[in-house]
Amino acid sequence: MFILVVLPFMGSAHPGIGMVKDNKNNIYYTDLQQVWKISNGQKTIVVPGVHTHELYIDKDDNLYGENMLGGSETSNKFFHYLWRLQPNGDLDTLEDLREAYINIDFSLARDLYGNEYYIKQFLKRPDTNHIYKKYPGGKEVVLARGNFKGVTWLHPQKDESLLFVLHNNVYRVSKDGVVKELAKNIANEKPSFAFSGNSKTVWGVWQDDSNNVYVAVFSDQAVKKINSQGEVSDHYKTKGNWAPLYGLFDNKNRLWVLESSDKNEVRVTMAETKPNIIKSNNKSFQFFYFGIGIIVLGALLYYIKIR
Repeated sequence: MFILVVLPFMGSAHPGIGMVKDNKNNIYYTDLQQVWKISNGQKTIVVPGVHTHELYIDKDDNLYGENMLGGSETSNKFFHYLWRLQPNGDLDTLEDLREAYINIDFSLARDLYGNEYYIKQFLKRPDTNHIYKKYPGGKEVVLARGNFKGVTWLHPQKDESLLFVLHNNVYRVSKDGVVKELAKNIANEKPSFAFSGNSKTVWGVWQDDSNNVYVAVFSDQAVKKINSQGEVSDHYKTKGNWAPLYGLFDNKNRLWVLESSDKNEVRVTMAETKPNIIKSNNKSFQFFYFGIGIIVLGALLYYIKIR
C-alpha cells in the first residue's frame, strides 16, 4: 500500500510491517525482496522479487501485497502494482503498474471484510485531517476526523477498529470513528537500541483476543503491552542487534515477532515471554497476605506436631 507504507525519501532501507497468518496457522512475512511462508517450522519463498512493506490476507486465505519500484533511478518517481497469491499457488496481478502517490488506487490496510483504510497525506494535495474507509464496492467515506499528520501505519483489527501511533502515543479508532488515546509516551525518551540513535521509533501495533494491545517499540528493542486498564509493561525483549517491527498471535496463542537488525536483515521468531508480575503497594493487601502466610504456617506446624 503506497499511501501508508513508506515515505518517499526513505527508500528501500525502510523496513516493513508485513506479517500475517492464514486459517491453517501458516505465517507469511516480507523482507522487502520477497515474501516468505513459515509452515510447520519450514520456511519457503512464495512470492519472489517483490518489494512490499505490508501484507493482507482475506478470510479465504488469499494473500495480497504490492511491488514498489522506483526512487533515484527513476527521477524519484515511484511505481507499484497490486498482486494476489491464491491458496492454490496462483499469482495474479490485480492492479497494473502505475505511478504511486498520485491517486488512492489501493490500500493494504484492510479488515476481514475487505474494507480499506488510508490517510491522504502523501498526495500532491495532502489531507491529514481525515481517516478514510473504502468499502469493497468502491464507496469512500470519512471514518474519523482529527489531526493525523505523521501517522505512518493504520492497523485494522477484527472488531473493525483501527490502531495507530502518533507523536509517541497509541490510539484506537472505533468502527464508529471515535478516536481514543490508549497510552502516552510508549517509547522511552532515551532509546536503548544504539542503531536508533536519539530517535524514538515505533512500528507495528496489534491486539489479542482479549483486546490487550501490543506495540513494537523498535528503539527500545521491546514489544510493549497495554492492558484494558491502560497499564503499560514490557511483554517481550529482543536480543543482540535485533529489534521488533510487528507481531501476531498464532492459533495456539503463541506470539511471533517480525524483527529487523542493524544490518537491515529481517527474521521472524517465536517470542519467549514471561507472565507480567504486578507488584502492589497497597499495605492492606500486604498485611492480608502476611496473615494468610502465618495461618498456613501455623496449621502446618500443628499438623506435624500431632503426627
